[in-house]
Amino acid sequence: MSQYHQETLGITARVLTPFYYHGLYARDGSATHPNVITDTAFMFALRATLLGTPPVLRAKPDYKADLKNLPWRASLLMGTTNSMLPPVRHTIDVAREGGYHENMQKNMGSGNFKGTFFVHEVAVGASYEGILLGPDPFKILKSKRFIMRVGVAKQGMLEISPHKSVKTVRLNTATAKLFGRDLKEAYRIIDTIRVSQALSQNEATEELRLWY
Repeated sequence: MSQYHQETLGITARVLTPFYYHGLYARDGSATHPNVITDTAFMFALRATLLGTPPVLRAKPDYKADLKNLPWRASLLMGTTNSMLPPVRHTIDVAREGGYHENMQKNMGSGNFKGTFFVHEVAVGASYEGILLGPDPFKILKSKRFIMRVGVAKQGMLEISPHKSVKTVRLNTATAKLFGRDLKEAYRIIDTIRVSQALSQNEATEELRLWY
């Protein structure tokens, strides 16, 4: 992929199938914030689409080490009016959701572990926009759009297409901290999703260039 130049691209993501991640607490389960897809989720999904999954999956996340092996950096993908679906019941697949580690086995044996829960998924038609810094995936794939999978069990399908008029974006201040950068935070969703104040595309690009 070294033959491709580093570029800044505006991106639109459109939801084709419902998806969820455990982002917010909800009664008897969890909900997904409908108006944000994290930069890390986007970059790792892009890696899976273009480079395949890594040969070894980590028992504990190390986002900085993994991001250093990726040629891309990205803003948060933000929406404004996306909606959620009514809660649906899911059965936990322990190996898929949490890995069958000792602490998971201990929690399951405590009697307080639930095998089913309810989630609120992002509805089909939800849309997001942001920027991507790095090799142009549209040139690599020789296509004007492509599909990526996100969310638990990769249930969500996102159609990614270029967006030429992205004016302001938000960065993830949690990711910035991994690279020793301290950005002004507008609000926090969870510890790993911290939304920066609005930046112009040029300002965001210059900041992302420091995350290598």
